[in-house]
Amino acid sequence: MKPSSVGKLSALALATTLTACGSTSSSSDGSSGLVQTKPAKQITGEPVTPSDKWKLIWSDEFEGDEIDTRKWGFEENCWGGGNNEQQCYTNRKVNAFVEDGKLNIVAKKGNFTGPDNPDGKKGLNKTLPFTSARLRTLNKKEWKYGRFEIRAKLPSGQGTWPAIWMLPSDWVYGGWAASGEIDIMEAVNLKAKSDETGAIGEPESRIHGTLHFGKKWPDNAHVGQGVKLPNGANPADDYHTYAIEWEEGEIRWYVDNYHYATQTHEGWYSQYEKDGMLVNAESEAPFNQKFHLLLNLAVGGNWAAKANEGGIDESIFPQTFSIDSVKVYRCTVDRWKGKGCAAKSDNAVLVAGVKPPAILAVDDAYADGPLLDIYSDSLNKSLAFESYNPVDTVKYSEVDEASRGKVIKVSKSNGAGNIYFRAPLTDLSHWLESGQLIFDIKVEEQASNAKLLVKLDSGWPHTSDVEVPLPASGEWKEVRLNIKDILAGGNSHAAGKKADIAAISNLLVFEPSDKMTFKLDNIRFEKK
Repeated sequence: MKPSSVGKLSALALATTLTACGSTSSSSDGSSGLVQTKPAKQITGEPVTPSDKWKLIWSDEFEGDEIDTRKWGFEENCWGGGNNEQQCYTNRKVNAFVEDGKLNIVAKKGNFTGPDNPDGKKGLNKTLPFTSARLRTLNKKEWKYGRFEIRAKLPSGQGTWPAIWMLPSDWVYGGWAASGEIDIMEAVNLKAKSDETGAIGEPESRIHGTLHFGKKWPDNAHVGQGVKLPNGANPADDYHTYAIEWEEGEIRWYVDNYHYATQTHEGWYSQYEKDGMLVNAESEAPFNQKFHLLLNLAVGGNWAAKANEGGIDESIFPQTFSIDSVKVYRCTVDRWKGKGCAAKSDNAVLVAGVKPPAILAVDDAYADGPLLDIYSDSLNKSLAFESYNPVDTVKYSEVDEASRGKVIKVSKSNGAGNIYFRAPLTDLSHWLESGQLIFDIKVEEQASNAKLLVKLDSGWPHTSDVEVPLPASGEWKEVRLNIKDILAGGNSHAAGKKADIAAISNLLVFEPSDKMTFKLDNIRFEKK
C-alpha cells in the first residue's frame, strides 16, 4: 500500500503503477485481454517451527464486542490512499466491527463524502462510491524488530485489495518511501481471472510480501515476492497466518509457518536529503526505526483495478476482510537487534533486492551546450541508467556493435516499462530555440502495432513526448527531433500536462508501447 501520513508524501499515484517515470504503456496478451504479470513462487517443502525464544509482548484476539481503541485508531478520509482507490475510510460500525472473536473490515457499495486529504482535515471534500476501514496502531504502539503474526481470511473478487502492512512512525529519512514500508501481506482480486504468466484465466490466488524503500516518491524502489499456498488453497476460502520476522538487516516472510522469502540490507537502501545534499543512510536503513501496524481493505486503485479482469466488479460487494488475531513477539536472545530467533527454510527465496543508485552531482553545467553528448560508447558521467520495470518486461545493456563500438540494447516484452537517463535537476531552457535531440536507432524486432515514444520528464504527469519515426527492421537510421517540438507535444496520456523545461529530472525516457527490441547510439543534444 501507499501510506496516508501527515505531510509525508505527494497525493499522486503509487510509484509501482504505470505512472512511474512517465510510463504509460500497458500491453496485454492477445488471447486473454489481461496484462500478464510475473509468476509467483509455489510454496513447497515443510513449514518451519518458530523459535521458542519469541516472547509475546502485544496482541489483540478481538474477544470483546467492541474494537479496542486503546490499541487501534481509525483513518478517516476520502483521499483514495494516494492510489486512486475508490473507498472512503470511515469509523462506522458497518465498516469495522468485532463479532464472534473476529475483527471484520467490510467494504460496502454506496456513495460517501469526506475530506480529500490523508489526514482527514476539514476542507475540500470528495465523494467516492465505496466505504471501508483502515485501522492502525499509530500513536498507540510501535515496534523495532520482532515477529508480527496475523491470522486472517481474505475477501475475494475483482477490485478487492486487503493489506497487512507497516509504516514508520517518525519518518526519520523523509517522505515515502525513503523511510520505508513493510508489506506483510497484500492480495488483489482473489478468485478473479488470473493475469499471471503461465496461469492466465485461472482463479487468482497469489499473496505478496514487499518492501518499499530508496528515495522519496517518485524516485523510490520496491522489491517483493508473490507466492501461492500449498495444495491449491485460496486465501479467500479460510483463515491463514501471515507473518514476518524482522531483525537488524533482515526480514523474512511466512504464511502458515512456510518461510517463503527473505530480504536483507544488501538489497535495500535509503537516500535522503541532509543539509541540502542527497546522502546514503546507514546500511540497515530505513528498516532500523520503529514502525506501526495497519490493517485495511481498499477498493480498486492503481493495482487492483489495473490487474486481472480490470476495474471493479460492483456486484460482489459487500466484501469482508476477517482478522482472527494480531500478535507481536520480541526475540529474547537479542532484544535490541531482534537476532537469535530466526526460523529459516532452504526453500525460501532470497530476494535479490536493489542496489542504491549513484548520487549525481547537483550541478547541471553538463547541459550547457552547444553539444551535450548523452551516449557515445558510454553514458555521460552526469547521468545514470534507470528503468521502470514493474513486471520484469524490460531488459537493457551495453553491447558491442560492429563498426560502432558500444551501443545500448533495449528489449521489452508485453507489459508496462521503459528505460531512462536519470539526471540532476536540469534546466534545458536554453535548448528550446534551436536545440535538437539526435540519435541513431536500429529496430531488431517489434510487434506490428508497437510504437516508440521519447520523452522529457519532470516527474509524472509533467512529461512531454513524441513518437519516434522508426526505420525498417535491421537498419540503422539517424533521428532528429526539435526539443521545442517534444516539449510542445505535452503528455499524450494526460491532457494539459507537459514537462517543465527548467526542471528536467529524467533527461530522456525511451518507452515502447508493445514488444520491441532496439539499439541506440550517438545520443546527443545539439544547438546553434
